[in-house]
Amino acid sequence: MNSLRTRMVVLASVVLATFLGFTAVALERAFTSTALELVHDHLQAQVYALLAAAEVQVNGPFKIAALREPRFSLPNSGLYAMVRSDADGEVWRSASLLDHTLDLPAPKRAGTAELGETNTTWGDTLFFLSYRVHWELAPGQERVFNLYVAQTPDDFNAQVASFRSNLWRWLAGLAVGLLLMQALVLRFGLTPLARLSQQLRAIESGQRESLSEQQPTELRALVGNMNHLIRSGRSSLERHRNALADLAHALKTPLAVLRAMADDMPDSDAATKHTLHDSVARMDEAISYRLRRASAAGETTLGSAVDVHALAQRLRAALLKVYADKALTLTVCGNARVQADEGDLTEILGNLLDNACKWSQSRVRVHIDTDTARGLRLVVHDDGPGIAPEQRVNILERGVRADEHTPGQGLGLALVRELVVDHYGGHIALGETPSGGAQVSVFLNVSVL
Repeated sequence: MNSLRTRMVVLASVVLATFLGFTAVALERAFTSTALELVHDHLQAQVYALLAAAEVQVNGPFKIAALREPRFSLPNSGLYAMVRSDADGEVWRSASLLDHTLDLPAPKRAGTAELGETNTTWGDTLFFLSYRVHWELAPGQERVFNLYVAQTPDDFNAQVASFRSNLWRWLAGLAVGLLLMQALVLRFGLTPLARLSQQLRAIESGQRESLSEQQPTELRALVGNMNHLIRSGRSSLERHRNALADLAHALKTPLAVLRAMADDMPDSDAATKHTLHDSVARMDEAISYRLRRASAAGETTLGSAVDVHALAQRLRAALLKVYADKALTLTVCGNARVQADEGDLTEILGNLLDNACKWSQSRVRVHIDTDTARGLRLVVHDDGPGIAPEQRVNILERGVRADEHTPGQGLGLALVRELVVDHYGGHIALGETPSGGAQVSVFLNVSVL
């Protein structure tokens, strides 16, 4: 779970489910205990009704007059009563018992009602209440009776089941309501983080310069440090590029002087003049390469949004002018919008197209698309002589040229390789078209917008 919101929702849901579960168990137990107390009170009231209707003589039988509870008179009504004597055993039973026998334990103490549960011989489960009474008939004469009242637990079970059903239904509704409230609270509470994330994405795409300082107290220090880091990075990059630009301007004058000296040399010293011209050209190319290499921005979270198709169209217009004598057909296909340094993409695509135009006969084609695994994909191919398989291994090395007679220092593809591989963690592959021309495929690990 990489989402902070998901983690908090899951954790809060687990806590809520645990709390509601324990609450449900506690409430159910409390209701069950209360329901048992009601059963006890009901049975005890029936015992007192038996005592009120009882007629006892010293040597006569135990009799009970008519009871107000009609279920005692209905066979198998679910409410039963029985009276036992220590001396005579069973002395009375309700008509509801018929010929059934209740094997119930004797009460332990007189005057105390004891609630219990038993299984009958005919397969029912009963709640029973036993009550022991010492009946004094005359001074010094008493009889001891054990009164039993029992009933089926149907009403009790129905009440508990109904309560349990209502309880879980209400708790489920409460849980849903609490989860919705929790989601709203989390959404409101995490809004500053979501807003901060949006601002960071806007900075990455070049739409903002810094993060807003209007943040909650807990985030102000973080935002301040991040803004300082962003400003420092941009300032450092700007100073670095300015220093490189100053160095380039400083080197132009000495090179121009050397080039002028070579031009002023007499034609009689042609070999020295050619050597000096060639050395100055190599120095100029090497300095330009190193400056471009050092000033490359590479993959950065502070890059801007680049329309690759528009960039390729600008390069196309410039190269068609440079190679106007070849009457080239340069086609740009596809489109992509990525987050990268526009200068880096200009160097990469410009060098690839320049090489293709240099070696092509009449047609150059560049295809632009995106690859979900690698990011940006650029494919440039021409209808030239192509690159021999044995040269493809070394052609990307600095200073290596496919043809020593073609002008150049062999630095263009080397710069492309270093930018693609070292700065953007990408990949470059050399191949050939069906017609035998060169095909260069470049994959850049950049964010696609």
